[in-house]
Amino acid sequence: MKKEQWSKFNRFHGSEDFYGCVDPEGNWFDSATFFETAVHWCCMSAGVSDLSPAEELRWMSEGGFHKGYSVIHSSMLRKMYKAGLLK
Repeated sequence: MKKEQWSKFNRFHGSEDFYGCVDPEGNWFDSATFFETAVHWCCMSAGVSDLSPAEELRWMSEGGFHKGYSVIHSSMLRKMYKAGLLK
């Protein structure tokens, strides 16, 4: 099966400079212009809520990372997609 082009796979429009949220299975599930916002979406996906922005960053570096969540810059998302590492 032929993989679609990045321009069709890319879910974020309006900027080439953004952060993508990737879950433990390698699914790119959300995006944001700011790193902190992408961390927030990772927290929400993991069912972690009612935290301050500082607490969300702490959770991401401690719990989120160990659970397999990642916040990845768009330049690396493109490379990962081309290598077949994203769903």
